Amino acid sequence: MRNFGFCGAILMVTASVALAADAGGARGKAAGATAQSAPNAREQMYIGREDQIRAGEKLFRQHCAECHGADGHGIGNAANLQSPHVQAKSAAELVEFLRNGNLWKGMPSWAGLPKERRWQIVAYIKTLRTQP
Repeated sequence: MRNFGFCGAILMVTASVALAADAGGARGKAAGATAQSAPNAREQMYIGREDQIRAGEKLFRQHCAECHGADGHGIGNAANLQSPHVQAKSAAELVEFLRNGNLWKGMPSWAGLPKERRWQIVAYIKTLRTQP
């Protein structure tokens, strides 16, 4: 094996670190792909499932109906959850919105509600449609 000296050794270490970082980036991308598929798995667990919708309806009536109305149409400044704008959002987006809220518009954060419960509420919200 050739002796590259101090500069050669630095170059070899730098190349090794760069290769390791690139491999880590590839793993990170693969992990990102898994994270991206997680909402789809969650959606399959909750959205469109009658038991989850019923649980979500009960939670909706306890936590949401006061502002959004029993039918989700919205009272006062509360959003109409039947609207195409809301219904066009993905379930994962709505779950995240429930977690964060929007205090500027009067929507509290429901981060204290377990994620499973937020998904159940969204499962119910997704059943609402604009009514004439």
